[in-house]
Amino acid sequence: MSLPSIFDHPLSPVKVVEGVTRASFDAEIRSAGQPVIMKGLVKSWPAVIDASRSINDAANHLKDLDVGVSVPTFIAPPHVHGRYFYTDDMSRFNFESRQVPFRSILDKLLEQQNETAPLGIYAGASPTVQTLPRFAEINPMTLVDAQTIPKVWVGNSSKVAPHFDVSENIACVVSGKRRFVIFPPDQIGNLYVGPIDYNMAGQPASLVDINAIDLAKYPRFDAAAQSAMVADLEPGDAVYLPSLWWHYVESTGPLNILVNYWFDHLKHGSPMNVLALALLVMRDLPQNDRSAWQEVFQHYIFGDDAPTAVEHIPSRFRGVLDQPSQERDHKVKTFLRTQLPNVLR
Repeated sequence: MSLPSIFDHPLSPVKVVEGVTRASFDAEIRSAGQPVIMKGLVKSWPAVIDASRSINDAANHLKDLDVGVSVPTFIAPPHVHGRYFYTDDMSRFNFESRQVPFRSILDKLLEQQNETAPLGIYAGASPTVQTLPRFAEINPMTLVDAQTIPKVWVGNSSKVAPHFDVSENIACVVSGKRRFVIFPPDQIGNLYVGPIDYNMAGQPASLVDINAIDLAKYPRFDAAAQSAMVADLEPGDAVYLPSLWWHYVESTGPLNILVNYWFDHLKHGSPMNVLALALLVMRDLPQNDRSAWQEVFQHYIFGDDAPTAVEHIPSRFRGVLDQPSQERDHKVKTFLRTQLPNVLR
């Protein structure tokens, strides 16, 4: 008997909006903190217009901008069916990772377009400023600041396990179709998340195959499925994903092109670094100690009153607890430089 798919559930559709401007995006979409499909957001991009004619025209649009750089590329055998993942025993990955010239990737995808069992090809997150330096000028994105660098993803049909992005994300479909299945951050405990430091592309991923769910092995995933939302994107559409929302991504077509924008507001690095440090320093403390530290973090970091938690201390004595500023940041970094060597020795 075949295992059930998440698509056997009545998934909630992601909200669709049209005519999004920078003002409405900032005031209504980002502030709401929910995924949104922005229908036709980039339909006027020359890249999308070219792709609407043929996949050859889509590839030629990128080739005309290519400057000969090689990019990290996953290569998978046909039997993987585009699911870039671990092997059954998790001892390795089911694909090879190579540096491949960007133009060669496009040529190979076109060469395979009529094959029934093509080689899986997936080149992701290549900064266009290095690979296609004129892309942003020709295909402008009005919802982000100029310093937000677009990244291009090309490949054929693929199935990418549920994972999250540390930063907010706008993902725009240029060619082919994309389906996103999205889970709220509070479903992390039901997603059976894999290793933090051994994964396919930098972020931990769910170990559940959402197209063949083994509920005997992953029984809590049924609760995650109940909260899942689906977003089906055509060329010219975009989806907004807030930080830390889990998403499965399925692409179809012999040449699938996506361009995304991660908001670079993590000026002090990824909070994943803090999580790793907390695993070392805090997770193995006795339960009573961890509960007490949870209260401390709630007071200073996560609570609604955290920004005002130190108002009773004269400002000149607040030190690392002071309000954000270059001076405060310097104090925190100095404090960490003196303390971390003791932790990491």
